[in-house]
Amino acid sequence: MAKRKKQSSKVQKRKGAKARPKAKKLSKATRGKAVAKGAAARTKPKRAPVKKAARPVAPAVETVAVEVIEQPAPGVITVTEVEETEVRQAS
Repeated sequence: MAKRKKQSSKVQKRKGAKARPKAKKLSKATRGKAVAKGAAARTKPKRAPVKKAARPVAPAVETVAVEVIEQPAPGVITVTEVEETEVRQAS
């Protein structure tokens, strides 16, 4: 019988290869930095809150007009007009 060929080192490596390579163990100092950096990169940035523009509030204006028509005697007519405007401050 013919002798079997020996497998090359590349084939042996490929055989034992995994889908994901094992992560290198980092030193304690770099571990904290790597986690902080990686976590910050993965998080979605929050949307900045939109500030609502302050609307100018107009003061409330109330106008009252009164007309009084009197006839104190036959043939005599008295017309009295009163107009009053009140401006209330907005609270």
